[in-house]
Amino acid sequence: HWDYDLPANVDAHDLVVCTSWSGTTEETISSYHAARARGAQLLVITSGGPLAEMARADDTPLIELPATNAIPRVNTALMVGALFSALGMTDQLPASLDAAVLESEGAALAKKIGARSLAVYAAYPWRKLTGFWKMAYSETAKRHVMANWFPSGAHNEVVGWEGPYQDSMAVVCLRDTDEATRYAKNFDALLAILTAKGYTVHTVALSGDTVVEKALKSYLVSLWTSYAVAMSLGIDPQTTEFLDEFKRSKAHA
Repeated sequence: HWDYDLPANVDAHDLVVCTSWSGTTEETISSYHAARARGAQLLVITSGGPLAEMARADDTPLIELPATNAIPRVNTALMVGALFSALGMTDQLPASLDAAVLESEGAALAKKIGARSLAVYAAYPWRKLTGFWKMAYSETAKRHVMANWFPSGAHNEVVGWEGPYQDSMAVVCLRDTDEATRYAKNFDALLAILTAKGYTVHTVALSGDTVVEKALKSYLVSLWTSYAVAMSLGIDPQTTEFLDEFKRSKAHA
């Protein structure tokens, strides 16, 4: 849930997990208050901030993570591990991930992307991964990202590629190694059209034994790609100046 409050059908029979690395995310805090008002079961996962303070004051189950790094997007492993542990699902986490291989994949992709903005496509079952890439690339490489999925992406956006964006946009397709034929047809059709128009389409394979492993690998590749692009352009990959200004402006509005 990415909005304020909670969906209307959430009630006392539900478990609401409120996660915010900083503990200051206003929509997460809003959802926390809504969950308490409706009598829902609550779990808080955070590194501190007001969210942790409220959980302690309300005697709400709290997993407080070590605040070793202030950048939320690089602490995903801690938050995922905490969530899966709390739900008794640690057996679904991959036993290991080869960090060197994922870093190398991200660095190679970054060289192909260069200074371009990004368009990321996935099949509908993997649509949430496009959001991870959008967040990582926007905040780290300071470049805009379009994100969409098939089949709707093919219907709604393909005409837009008639514009002269070959030098300003890079296209990345997140493709499951076990993808269904109907999704493959969408990707192959887009590839044919964009190639004919002079675009280069890059593929990131979603590989692994489980859905979780595929998702985590893709997310880590997005971080390494974003980091490598930022470093190649002389951009600080950690700072988020406009985001910080945006939050300050909201606070004083």
